[in-house]
Amino acid sequence: MGRARQAALTAAIALTVGMTAACGSGTDSTPATPTEPAVDLSKLDTGNLPTQPKHYDNASDPDLARIVQAERLANYIPLPSEVNPEVKYPDAAVNGAIRPFIDFGSNAMKLRANAKADVLRDAAPGFIAGFVTTGDSELLTAPGAVGYEHSNVVLLFTDDAAATAAAQALGQADFDAVAGSQRLRIDKYPDAFTYLDTQYDFNATVRSWYATGRFVLFTYVWDDVMAQTGISDPAKLLARTQLGLDLIPPALARFPAVPSDQMTEQPVDLDGVLGRSLPTVGDDQSQRGIPGVYDRHGGLQFFPGDDNAALFDKAGVDRVAFNGGNLFRARDDAGAAAIVTARSETSRVFRPADPPVNLPNAQCRKYVGPIPLSISYYCFVRHGRFAAEVSADQLLDAQQRISAQYARLVNADH
Repeated sequence: MGRARQAALTAAIALTVGMTAACGSGTDSTPATPTEPAVDLSKLDTGNLPTQPKHYDNASDPDLARIVQAERLANYIPLPSEVNPEVKYPDAAVNGAIRPFIDFGSNAMKLRANAKADVLRDAAPGFIAGFVTTGDSELLTAPGAVGYEHSNVVLLFTDDAAATAAAQALGQADFDAVAGSQRLRIDKYPDAFTYLDTQYDFNATVRSWYATGRFVLFTYVWDDVMAQTGISDPAKLLARTQLGLDLIPPALARFPAVPSDQMTEQPVDLDGVLGRSLPTVGDDQSQRGIPGVYDRHGGLQFFPGDDNAALFDKAGVDRVAFNGGNLFRARDDAGAAAIVTARSETSRVFRPADPPVNLPNAQCRKYVGPIPLSISYYCFVRHGRFAAEVSADQLLDAQQRISAQYARLVNADH
């Protein structure tokens, strides 16, 4: 994980840039709602992108049903900064990109567990889905930033007994994957399978597996300072681990888990918001995870930070969808306008870029900062109470995407 994490610092792509530098925003009061101009949809350049909304039925496919359960978990799991106030920055893109998952081969697990995916699968019969929340104590895009990563991965199982058995089996399998690792104990949670990873000289990682109801809470803490100085402090790592054990299980107890035999009857979409969002483009390197729709709290899992929370409150955000871009449903038209104003701000690292032709209410900008491999172009638009943003490496691509997204929002009204 150490090498992967260091590599991630030089590849902090759109996930970090879009979520931190994009927000910081604007004025304290919501501006008057600008009049939305009349737009002739037939004159928009939308490329080959779809412009009609999509209707989603229930999650009849079993794997889709599992993904929906993973996404619903996000609405209940405490945010990283709620668990640990020091962890208030997004993690590096490679670590934070995969959020909901239904297989142990996901980067959510591969980047944090020592055991191989097939070993973890065998140790966890009854596993349904999982969701990872993660953050960092330092802004990793800042030069010379050194902090620590704190991740909590929630795994949902078919029943309490399956989760209880899996917590110990997963912990043992992970522990056995590296010779010489050292078992640790959290006095308040003696049932947690916790250990210090000693495969490197710096001993900077603690992993913990803990069963709570139908869930297993897998906690991963990695400390860059300990790794770079070679001075290990297991007590400090354990204290951070316990923060999640204190806060997350009570929140999970409120999660309305759907019985396994009823999961295919649950709706995929919430209020038709996902259906309004532009679908993911194939082979899109800016994709940040599995498409889905979330409430305000779940949306903040993807848009961390006090600025975003304040913006969501100011705009009255109650739904956030991720598909080919991001779509926010605000309280009203003024709220949507406030989102576009805040997230389209220019700065020394974001310069204005040409908006698409015939869509005068769209705004675009170009990233000109120092982070390598960052997505270059971002475009924004609102329609009614919806605000949308897309990103792409080519300006024309971004312009076509935001044009198609606008048309999709307008067509959803009819």
